Amino acid sequence: MEIVLTHPSVLIDLSSVENLSMYSNLGLSEYSSFGVAAFVILLASKKVLKESDRWSPDISSALQMAILPLMIAFIAIFAFNIMRFAGQ
Repeated sequence: MEIVLTHPSVLIDLSSVENLSMYSNLGLSEYSSFGVAAFVILLASKKVLKESDRWSPDISSALQMAILPLMIAFIAIFAFNIMRFAGQ
Protein backbone atom coordinates (compact mmCIF):
# COMPACT_ATOMS: atom_id res chain seq x y z
CA MET A 1 0.00 0.00 0.00
CA GLU A 2 1.56 3.23 -1.20
CA ILE A 3 0.75 6.36 0.71
CA VAL A 4 1.83 9.71 -0.62
CA LEU A 5 2.12 12.77 1.56
CA THR A 6 1.01 15.77 -0.49
CA HIS A 7 0.21 18.10 2.34
CA PRO A 8 0.62 17.59 6.07
CA SER A 9 -3.15 17.26 6.46
CA VAL A 10 -3.87 15.11 3.37
CA LEU A 11 -2.84 11.50 2.74
CA ILE A 12 -3.58 9.87 -0.62
CA ASP A 13 -3.76 6.12 -0.98
CA LEU A 14 -2.55 5.32 -4.52
CA SER A 15 -3.78 1.72 -4.43
CA SER A 16 -7.41 2.91 -4.51
CA VAL A 17 -6.90 5.32 -7.44
CA GLU A 18 -7.14 2.41 -9.90
CA ASN A 19 -10.74 1.78 -8.87
CA LEU A 20 -11.93 5.26 -9.78
CA SER A 21 -13.84 5.63 -13.00
CA MET A 22 -14.58 8.74 -15.01
CA TYR A 23 -18.25 7.79 -15.22
CA SER A 24 -18.74 6.42 -11.73
CA ASN A 25 -21.13 9.16 -10.59
CA LEU A 26 -22.23 10.51 -13.94
CA GLY A 27 -25.27 9.29 -15.77
CA LEU A 28 -28.32 10.28 -17.67
CA SER A 29 -31.60 10.83 -15.98
CA GLU A 30 -34.07 8.00 -16.20
CA TYR A 31 -36.42 10.55 -17.77
CA SER A 32 -34.20 11.14 -20.79
CA SER A 33 -36.16 8.46 -22.65
CA PHE A 34 -39.26 10.67 -22.35
CA GLY A 35 -37.38 13.47 -24.11
CA VAL A 36 -36.36 11.14 -26.92
CA ALA A 37 -39.94 9.87 -27.24
CA ALA A 38 -41.29 13.44 -27.36
CA PHE A 39 -38.73 14.28 -30.05
CA VAL A 40 -39.80 11.33 -32.20
CA ILE A 41 -43.51 12.07 -31.70
CA LEU A 42 -43.08 15.73 -32.64
CA LEU A 43 -41.09 14.84 -35.76
CA ALA A 44 -43.77 12.36 -36.81
CA SER A 45 -46.58 14.83 -36.17
CA LYS A 46 -44.76 17.49 -38.16
CA LYS A 47 -44.44 15.08 -41.08
CA VAL A 48 -48.13 14.11 -40.91
CA LEU A 49 -49.42 17.67 -40.44
CA LYS A 50 -47.29 18.95 -43.31
CA GLU A 51 -49.24 16.73 -45.69
CA SER A 52 -52.67 17.61 -44.28
CA ASP A 53 -55.01 20.54 -44.87
CA ARG A 54 -54.37 21.94 -41.40
CA TRP A 55 -50.76 22.96 -42.10
CA SER A 56 -50.02 26.63 -41.49
CA PRO A 57 -46.98 28.80 -40.74
CA ASP A 58 -48.14 29.08 -37.12
CA ILE A 59 -48.11 25.31 -36.66
CA SER A 60 -44.73 25.14 -38.35
CA SER A 61 -43.29 27.75 -36.01
CA ALA A 62 -44.71 26.09 -32.89
CA LEU A 63 -43.42 22.67 -33.86
CA GLN A 64 -40.01 24.07 -34.76
CA MET A 65 -39.75 25.78 -31.34
CA ALA A 66 -40.49 22.46 -29.65
CA ILE A 67 -38.35 20.27 -31.91
CA LEU A 68 -35.11 22.28 -31.86
CA PRO A 69 -34.37 22.00 -28.10
CA LEU A 70 -35.34 18.34 -28.11
CA MET A 71 -33.02 17.73 -31.07
CA ILE A 72 -30.14 19.32 -29.15
CA ALA A 73 -30.95 17.16 -26.11
CA PHE A 74 -31.19 14.05 -28.31
CA ILE A 75 -27.75 14.74 -29.81
CA ALA A 76 -26.30 15.30 -26.33
CA ILE A 77 -27.83 12.04 -25.03
CA PHE A 78 -26.54 10.15 -28.05
CA ALA A 79 -23.02 11.62 -27.69
CA PHE A 80 -22.96 10.86 -23.97
CA ASN A 81 -23.93 7.23 -24.55
CA ILE A 82 -21.29 6.84 -27.26
CA MET A 83 -18.60 8.27 -24.97
CA ARG A 84 -19.77 6.08 -22.07
CA PHE A 85 -19.67 2.88 -24.14
CA ALA A 86 -16.35 3.81 -25.74
CA GLY A 87 -14.82 4.38 -22.31
CA GLN A 88 -15.77 0.94 -20.97
